[in-house]
Amino acid sequence: MKTEYKNRVLQFGDRKISYRLHRSKRKHLRIVVSPDLLVEVYAPKRIHSTQIQEAVLKKAGWIAGKLDEVKTFHPLPTEKKYISGETFIYLGRQYRLKVLEGKRSPAKLRGRFLYVRTDRDKNSDIIRRIVKTWYREHADQTFQRYSAKCFEIASRHGISKPILSIRTMKRRWGSCSIAGRITLNINLVQVPVHCIEYVIMHEICHLKIHNHSKQFYSLLTRCMPDWRRRKKTLDRFMLC
Repeated sequence: MKTEYKNRVLQFGDRKISYRLHRSKRKHLRIVVSPDLLVEVYAPKRIHSTQIQEAVLKKAGWIAGKLDEVKTFHPLPTEKKYISGETFIYLGRQYRLKVLEGKRSPAKLRGRFLYVRTDRDKNSDIIRRIVKTWYREHADQTFQRYSAKCFEIASRHGISKPILSIRTMKRRWGSCSIAGRITLNINLVQVPVHCIEYVIMHEICHLKIHNHSKQFYSLLTRCMPDWRRRKKTLDRFMLC
């Protein structure tokens, strides 16, 4: 599906809010405030630009409130230096990085610390690779485990088993292709388990209904009755 987009600015009182307008062959208009403070408006090509502007203006208060909410819960992350004392998040809990000198080995989680051992004078590039490898391995294990759990429920509603892949994404926790492939953001392993399950179930339901219609949310509710509570928690986490 080809999508065209343009950058726009919304005036809300004395506040200017930038947003990106996407136009494509879709049925309904949708506004998304992503965890990295980006506002995305998805609109059908058939709708006139003035109608889109009116719709966005009506939601201006909600958009501003959502942006403020995200900022309050999680300020934009700073770039990691990969030195002892830095905080890393895994399954919703914070852990301190502890770099030790010695023979290089895989990172290990012990208590509230993530230990990394290196023989290269605490080189940050090496430490970064060790930490990212640890995250990748744990993301793969975690996502596979909870994907199987979610699919066991979803299969009762006539949903086929998906193909699962993992990669880094800047704006989304997960995505689903029409071909039946679910892609999960590797950084999803930072959020609590019940939020991971929500993202997986959300994308699995898209295998059957590839939009955000009432039918989709009805299916999601049947598969995961408490998805709203899980989503509310997830919205407090920043993509980083």
